[in-house]
Amino acid sequence: MYEILKHIHLTALAVSFLLFFARGILMMRESPNAINKLFLIAPHIVNLILIASGIWLAVTLHLTPSTQPWLAAKLIALVVYIALGIATFKHPKLFIRKILWITALIVFAFIVSVAKSKSPLGFFAG
Repeated sequence: MYEILKHIHLTALAVSFLLFFARGILMMRESPNAINKLFLIAPHIVNLILIASGIWLAVTLHLTPSTQPWLAAKLIALVVYIALGIATFKHPKLFIRKILWITALIVFAFIVSVAKSKSPLGFFAG
């Protein structure tokens, strides 16, 4: 069961990233496709699967943020990433949206580095 959950989680992670990245590129080009229903609805579904599978993995592996500092760091960074993602597509100024998008991508990379290294410092660890 663990392998299936992990595969679902990693697949949702990849799809979530691709949707956010593609929408960001379209936003930078000021394309009307950036507000296509695909980019407005699909991320919610994919992110729900991503978060649900992450919770299910944590429960299956008996992991808690209070006993696993890397998991706590990942969850805090996830909240930051979500806030940046929302701000990216809501801010009225394109220049600020671009900065928010790039910052969100860096936070995303940090989350992945924390998950891979199991260190709360992620890519800052060395």
